[in-house]
Amino acid sequence: MMHIEVRTDNHIEGTAKMIDYIRAQLNSEFSRYSEKLTHLEVHFSDINGDKGGDDDKRCMIEARARGLHPIAVTHKAGNIDHAFDGAIEKLHHSFEHAFAKLNGPRHVNKPEWQEETE
Repeated sequence: MMHIEVRTDNHIEGTAKMIDYIRAQLNSEFSRYSEKLTHLEVHFSDINGDKGGDDDKRCMIEARARGLHPIAVTHKAGNIDHAFDGAIEKLHHSFEHAFAKLNGPRHVNKPEWQEETE
């Protein structure tokens, strides 16, 4: 079972409802890795604070899985939902790449093609 921590800076209110939603989404999105994932840590921050601005919300997700170094991804967007969705997408890509490397080359046993002779 993976442990999920959700943290926010002092400009973003981390309500219980938000934290429950984040945990449910991560459990759903990464259920196929549940045997390998041990820890997910999510950090939300407002880069510009009270000033606002485009793409000023940041979501950073750090994942720890058995057999891998920690993987961290960051995504910036105009709101928390888009930042979270972007970070999830990046983490999916990072996992696919990391687990593919861990399992070795895909085509180790290539067939030897022979030309037919008459």
